[in-house]
Amino acid sequence: MTGEDVLELHVHGGPAIVRAVLSAISECANIPNTRKSKRTEIRYAEPGEFTRRAFANNRMDLPQIESLGETLSASTEQQRKISVRGTTSSLAVRYEHWRMLLLQARGELEALIDFSEDQHFDESPAVLCASVASQVRALQVQMEAHVANAVRGEMLRNGISIALLGAPNAGKSSLLNRIVGRDAAIVSEEAGTTRDVVEIGLDLGGWLVKIGDMAGLRQAGVAGASVVGAVEQEGIKRAKQRALESDVLIVVQDATAEMDPEVMATAKQCADVGIEVIVALNKRDQLYTFDISRAKWEEKIHSALGLSKDRLCFITCKPLTGPIPYPTSDNIPEFLTILQDTFKSMTAALVPDSDPDPSIWQESLGATERQRLLLSECLSHLSAFLTTVTEPSADTTRTGEELPGEADEVDIVVAAECLRSAADALARITGRGDSGDVEEVLGVVFEK
Repeated sequence: MTGEDVLELHVHGGPAIVRAVLSAISECANIPNTRKSKRTEIRYAEPGEFTRRAFANNRMDLPQIESLGETLSASTEQQRKISVRGTTSSLAVRYEHWRMLLLQARGELEALIDFSEDQHFDESPAVLCASVASQVRALQVQMEAHVANAVRGEMLRNGISIALLGAPNAGKSSLLNRIVGRDAAIVSEEAGTTRDVVEIGLDLGGWLVKIGDMAGLRQAGVAGASVVGAVEQEGIKRAKQRALESDVLIVVQDATAEMDPEVMATAKQCADVGIEVIVALNKRDQLYTFDISRAKWEEKIHSALGLSKDRLCFITCKPLTGPIPYPTSDNIPEFLTILQDTFKSMTAALVPDSDPDPSIWQESLGATERQRLLLSECLSHLSAFLTTVTEPSADTTRTGEELPGEADEVDIVVAAECLRSAADALARITGRGDSGDVEEVLGVVFEK
């Protein structure tokens, strides 16, 4: 692994034997090394030292090492898959390719700076900058898609946030208990028993999810509430905030009751900001005209939230014990299938229109947060470059009048510096560039 000669010992037995072997190894330091005429130095490895040696010997690159750490700490199947994607060298190869493109573009601009007075160039500075700008824009599109995929990958790595929203006694806590498979939340006929956000983390079909059961949304005089106390009001406030911070919102609606305006207004607000919304119509066992009710509810939900019928699911959270035509299924498995299909859609890799091959973009899901932040920094420098080469320099005009022959001039020095900063950001991702803080980056990564 490290590219060096390594002796690996597989020790059988209990801790006592392991300690004895480690003690014996330390005694080897007292044995003279006849080849070098000095004693052998033996010490414990520092944190991450073997991985760092592998990096120094070009056996692994920095993105691979980061993915190795993610793989070792993966707790769900989707986390394992996304981490394994990053253990290939394709990410580092792509980052290095982008860095070389920026270095080449910077070289063209700096040639103008260094030799414009001594050499004749066929292209004016403005024309050359326009050519480089077109290359930078194409690179920008690829980086932006890469960053978007990294954000999607972070949902797989850190967990998908789910919020349960609904009126009191709609069945939020009952649904949470069915999903989790245990009594994680208190279920009561009394309205308003859930006052704070109850967070539950679990592996759901290979996805790490964090489900929040929250206070039901109601107002005084609604759902039998003559007074909504200060504590419950705070719970309702936190419920709305948690809903707006979620990745997926599950609206639990009592299929035998009318829609609560406040619940639907909050759900619509979530849908408008891009949060995935799914509606679970609970208490389907109490619908005696199910086909008619289904059509009515599909129309209501579409009118209120703009959702298609594949985002609706009729469920019941109670045991099915009634006679025919009582429902024969609680539809919880079907509801979980809708959830998992939503997860797949949310975490699928985005592919730029300019690149027809989707396979090479799968690895970008494995980009770490550190890589994403550095890519965002690189994009900011590229935006600054484009601004520099597309806006006229302050020196090209004088009191609103263009200087003769200089109307198309741009600040080449500033433009080249923007490209240098962008390339340095990419160098800090791979750890192979000449940036001054690369060693600091390496120290942080290897210690993990």
